[in-house]
Amino acid sequence: MPTTDATVVREIESFLFKHGIPSDAGIAVAFSGGCDSLALLVALKAIHPKRPLLALYVNHQLRDDEELKQELLLNKANCEELAVALRVLDLGKDRVAGLASRKGGGIEDAARTLRYEALSEACRNAGFRYLATAHHADDQLETVLMHLFHASSVISMQGIQPVRRISDELSLIRPAISLEHSCLEQYLRTKGLCWSEDSSNKEHSFLRNAIRHTLVPQIRTLFPEPYQAVQRMSDRFSLVGRLLEDLVAGAMGNVNFHDDTMTFPLEQFQALHPSVAELFLYQLALRFEGEKRISHGLIGRLISALSSSTQTSRWVIESTNMRISLSKSYVVWKRIEQVWNFCLPLERPSDAQILDVGNQVEFSIQDEDPTIDATLLRIDATMLDEPVLRSAADSDVIALEAGVVNVKKLLAHYKIDRAKHPAVPVLADRSGVVAVFARPFGGRDRLAKRFKAPLARRLTNIYSSNKRNDCSEIEKR
Repeated sequence: MPTTDATVVREIESFLFKHGIPSDAGIAVAFSGGCDSLALLVALKAIHPKRPLLALYVNHQLRDDEELKQELLLNKANCEELAVALRVLDLGKDRVAGLASRKGGGIEDAARTLRYEALSEACRNAGFRYLATAHHADDQLETVLMHLFHASSVISMQGIQPVRRISDELSLIRPAISLEHSCLEQYLRTKGLCWSEDSSNKEHSFLRNAIRHTLVPQIRTLFPEPYQAVQRMSDRFSLVGRLLEDLVAGAMGNVNFHDDTMTFPLEQFQALHPSVAELFLYQLALRFEGEKRISHGLIGRLISALSSSTQTSRWVIESTNMRISLSKSYVVWKRIEQVWNFCLPLERPSDAQILDVGNQVEFSIQDEDPTIDATLLRIDATMLDEPVLRSAADSDVIALEAGVVNVKKLLAHYKIDRAKHPAVPVLADRSGVVAVFARPFGGRDRLAKRFKAPLARRLTNIYSSNKRNDCSEIEKR
């Protein structure tokens, strides 16, 4: 029976040979300092001692300072013992949380996006063609289970792919994908090496960790070889996936790509097998969404709408940054500008100032001046009680002279794209919505009747908004 040491070396060496990775090709390792990435680094060094190796540690600025300090000290010591260069990539304070907030996603997704961006850039700068991560058989099992219970697409049941091309110059490889975590841990113990433990790995607050510590142990008691079974299933789904991808590639030949718009005939879509049609739509969505997770709900709505449509049907479906419409028997898939929600407190509502609220929109507060455009809103700033400038909420209403109106319905009445609604500034205070500034988007600025004369004591300020890129757009015409 082979020893753990021999098993780890054999599996990783076999992986490198199978995927045609030359013995002299440099490999950068995504190195957390934990058991798995340290074991991978040790094995790569043992297989080809002269191979150029680079350990890349990403500091997400999410950890306790003392824990991070101790981890870095241990990582440096281990890399020095292996004679492998260690490079620390710092993402910057609050950058992960900022991305998660802007995209409306979780911290894990934002951290993953920024981590791979930093790792890819570091590889390119160092001239490395391969980036290795320490994903192992446990990760594969957990991933397949997550995809299964999320009712993901057939092709996603391949799980973690052993090799993925990131760009023409860089490939992502997973040399330890066939090895169990326990095997990698035992391998390090035989070497007498210590590794760092991320405290979050022991918490059940993240879905993957909950599956790892709660569900997988139960599966292992029922099935003697779950890892091997999942790998065989993954291999089979890979074969099915390649077939589907070939069929989808053929269907893509009917798509006309132009700038931020894709069009294809309804008739061609309806001729596709349902499994091909689903993947076809996912592939189109990926062109606009990139690495972001695609909404299964959106794809389901599209399949239902497209399958039941006739040559005379007309409809529009919108998501955060896409608009898909059917007209004259053609499907038009268009990217629309990504717009983020915002909320800014106005601590000095009577002071002249210009605020950048994001989404290429500036908000201006000026002192009252009768010579300035009379159509801009005049407001008695002394009447405002803890005012904020923010995006409209679904429940927002504004009391106009003609009656109470839902703000979102007001924006729709002005024919402002629903995807752009978050960019329209709304002034609100403790009394409710004070004003809506829809003018830069083709609508009108509206002021609540309680802030109009004679109810207003005096008009102290002019409030307005504008798009920063208005002038440049005019010049291009």
